[in-house]
Amino acid sequence: GKMKKTAKFIQFLTYWPIYLTLKFFVHYKVEGQENLAGLEDKGVIFASNHASYADGPISAASMPRSGFYPGKFFPIRFLAFRTYFNWFNPIPFPLGIFAALYVRVNGSVPVEKAKGDLLKALRHVIGEMKNGAKLWIYPEGSITKDGKLQNGKRGVTFLHQQTGAPIVPVALIGTFKILSLKTLLRKNKVIVRIGKPIYSLENCTKDSCNLEGGVEKVMSEIARLMQ
Repeated sequence: GKMKKTAKFIQFLTYWPIYLTLKFFVHYKVEGQENLAGLEDKGVIFASNHASYADGPISAASMPRSGFYPGKFFPIRFLAFRTYFNWFNPIPFPLGIFAALYVRVNGSVPVEKAKGDLLKALRHVIGEMKNGAKLWIYPEGSITKDGKLQNGKRGVTFLHQQTGAPIVPVALIGTFKILSLKTLLRKNKVIVRIGKPIYSLENCTKDSCNLEGGVEKVMSEIARLMQ
């Protein structure tokens, strides 16, 4: 729809400025793009660790390009809690206004607060996935406080179960405390390491799924890529 077109346009517009800024300031490097061959026209669940507010643009810049522009993989749709779409959200004013604008124009998909009812929480997300969306999820659910990988939440496995889309594990290395003076002094390094797609999880069919076991597999794959 309209949201998707806007997101594609915005991500296209910001791709090169973000990519070149990263190359200049943090010696940005992407590994494993070859693992995405064949996924250009399919729905994909990217799952990565989450260590910074800058993770979204850093993740989007890691997509393979065909020529000048990563057209086949844009727009990347990030998950965001419904509250962040409100102009007055948990982020202090005036930054909250920018956050609301960002999640709207960037094509983020709202997650509802639903007290553990995954179908209700992720209904918009499942709808977008069934239309072949490229979705980026941070299974930890929040930004790490100490730079270490936290436990994952069940949503990532549930989405895979509901849609059959492959999960691509990704490690974001060096993004913790990226918004700091060291970056301005070009002392930081950022690597985005893309793993091989996971097409099936043990004990996970359309009818029944060991959600926790699936999350553990995804998180251990992310942890392995982070090393």
